[in-house]
Amino acid sequence: MTIRTPLLLFVGACLLTMTQSLFGQNAAGTHSVRRYFDPQTRTLIALPQVDNASAEAPALMTFTGTFVFNFTINVKANISSTAKIQCTATATVLDLGSGNDIIESNTVLATRSGTTATCSPTIPYSWNLASSTSDKVSLGWTLSAPGPATSTAVLPARLSEQFSFASFAVPANGTTTTETLTPTF
Repeated sequence: MTIRTPLLLFVGACLLTMTQSLFGQNAAGTHSVRRYFDPQTRTLIALPQVDNASAEAPALMTFTGTFVFNFTINVKANISSTAKIQCTATATVLDLGSGNDIIESNTVLATRSGTTATCSPTIPYSWNLASSTSDKVSLGWTLSAPGPATSTAVLPARLSEQFSFASFAVPANGTTTTETLTPTF
């Protein structure tokens, strides 16, 4: 009997210790910190936190327009002359007033002629913004070959990206913003 009592106490202590983590399952969790990836510095930047319980919803204003990207690509890559080149255009906005991250993109196939390829992805947008006077639009692009329109992936392959080649204030409502790009690929 003398060994049985300490053994029971030891087993009870072990069970009590193992259940401690279960008691924490109902505790209120901490909210994660929202972050923004800055492609120029390649760092994560903490975003301002909004106290949703006490703050009124910010007044939103709708901005519409179109971004047009006109690419004339000088093809120097060691890829097949029949490889399809994929052009992707992106527009991003971080609305600081509402904390809303907006990402728009469009992907098209380029038309090739010798060592030149052309494509014109277009991004129509309609954004509800709370802080349009201080928000910035960042434009980026990606070129890749062979594009996914090919039946099988072949090598060699090529990828070229500029995450943020332009950054500017939100354009006036109804504006068409055209960017002419001449990358070497």
